[in-house]
Amino acid sequence: MAIPPDWTQATRNAVILIAEDDDGHASLIERNLKRCGITTPCLRFRDGQEVLDFLLKVGKSTSYVPLDNYILFLDGRMPKVSGQEVLKQIQHHHALKTIPLTIVTTTDDAQELDSFQALGCTYHLNKPVEVNALREVLSLLHPESR
Repeated sequence: MAIPPDWTQATRNAVILIAEDDDGHASLIERNLKRCGITTPCLRFRDGQEVLDFLLKVGKSTSYVPLDNYILFLDGRMPKVSGQEVLKQIQHHHALKTIPLTIVTTTDDAQELDSFQALGCTYHLNKPVEVNALREVLSLLHPESR
């Protein structure tokens, strides 16, 4: 079952941000997004600093478009700046708080998952990201598409 066409139509301008240092996990997320019928562009960031530079429009980061057009899949443990620190920085910027955030992690530690949620994480996915779990998160992001 793919995401209904209405979801893709309604978010056709959305940009998927994937902050993941592992090439294999990043590729799997992208492939599974395509399996879900998501054809919007994906931007890949290999560490927490890269995604923060992009979101905060720092340095030579990739072109930036209005904030309401993003969905962020964030690795909980990344080099340079951790996923938790990225979440903290996002919470300090009023406009960034509206970005739907999904933590992608290998942990099943309830305390760690609770800390992600307390920092504004909307959902979490376990690695490796399975297509059905990704479909569920996408449908939760856009419940009108169910």
